[in-house]
Formats: sequence, structure tokens, C-alpha cells
Amino acid sequence: MAEALSIRSALNHALENRYTKLVLKSDAQDLVLAITALEPIKEIYGLLFDIQALASLFTSVSFVFVPRSQNSKADLLAKSAKSRFCSVALSD
Repeated sequence: MAEALSIRSALNHALENRYTKLVLKSDAQDLVLAITALEPIKEIYGLLFDIQALASLFTSVSFVFVPRSQNSKADLLAKSAKSRFCSVALSD
């Protein structure tokens, strides 16, 4: 769910900044498969619909699976952001 929300957010951000071509890489293999093969995941059906609708607005868009082991910088950044978010949420 979190990865799907991130992808939807990234697509919105790219559109707001007038990007026309985009390559999104993710370590969420099932999600990439659901997006590219149009194989819905019941729990996030609405998010998948949003992602596909937003993706259709680009001249070119692709979704690529990248194993976490091959993308350690992004994984560390995501873990750091999650840690900071959880700290802020707990202190509120």
C-alpha cells in the first residue's frame, strides 16, 4: 500500500512539473507486475486505477522492478524517511 501511494504521488509530482517521460523503479515486484500486466491486487484496486490513469497522461512511462539489493541508496533514504515520519507521528 505504501509503495503504491508513493508511486501515485511521484506520478502527480512529475505531471505537476511537466515531465512527459518517466521511468519509475521499485523494489515492490508484485506492485510493478500489477501495474504493468494489469493484474489487479484487490486491496489496492483504487490506487492501481489511479496509477494507470495518471500513467496514461505521459508520452512515455515505464515501471521497472529493481531488487532492493541493487538499490541500497534508495532503500536507506526510504528507511530514514520512514524513521523520521514515525518519530514525528509518535510525538504528536
